[in-house]
Amino acid sequence: MPLFIYCEDTSSLVSHEEIALSKRESHHLLVLREHNGTNTVAFDGLGNIRQGILKRKNYNTYVQFTQSVEHCKIPLPHVSLVQVLPNEPATFESILKKSCELGVYAIYPILGECTEHKRWTQDIWHCKRERFRRIMVDACKQAKNPILPTLSSEIHTFHNIPWTSFNQRFYGSLLPSKSIKKVTINATTKSIACAIGPEGGFSPEEEKLLSMHAQPMRLCPYVLRVETATVSALACLRNL
Repeated sequence: MPLFIYCEDTSSLVSHEEIALSKRESHHLLVLREHNGTNTVAFDGLGNIRQGILKRKNYNTYVQFTQSVEHCKIPLPHVSLVQVLPNEPATFESILKKSCELGVYAIYPILGECTEHKRWTQDIWHCKRERFRRIMVDACKQAKNPILPTLSSEIHTFHNIPWTSFNQRFYGSLLPSKSIKKVTINATTKSIACAIGPEGGFSPEEEKLLSMHAQPMRLCPYVLRVETATVSALACLRNL
């Protein structure tokens, strides 16, 4: 299977016959001990991919393209994750990786009532956002996913999520299963929002607000860890 390589410069990917890789990509390939002639697929995270072969010149690494650019369509429906930020950044990083593997379209971080606000100020988010983006790029490379999810530039509240822009909306709930309507995806649905809360579920106030915009969904009879709930919900929506 070809090696996936990230190329942030779309214009170079489209118009050049050979591109020099970034120092980070070159170092990663060095660690993997990849050599001249390795089959590669360069992607820009926007759906553009181009096949080529790896070339090394002195200490620099290049991709020499062997085919023209292809554009991969984003699978429908687009699934956006509305994720209450867990208190541990490592947990959120795991969620980002799994979101890339499951083809999430966009990610909206939420400052929930159970979130420790001192850990997730807007300043902290801006400082960590580039690290989160690198994690998503690596996850897309691993999963061979050419579409990099859009990560919001700021932390949201449930009030400023554009709920009406989604055809269908769901949220993970701990309500009894018998009181929750079965989740179905309409054939005409092009966009879905899925809200996942902290361990222990949403607060009564949050659930009341969410019920005004979205349909509850019960993932399991038990209380799931937040990263388990996120993966379960996304996998469920992807396979309906």
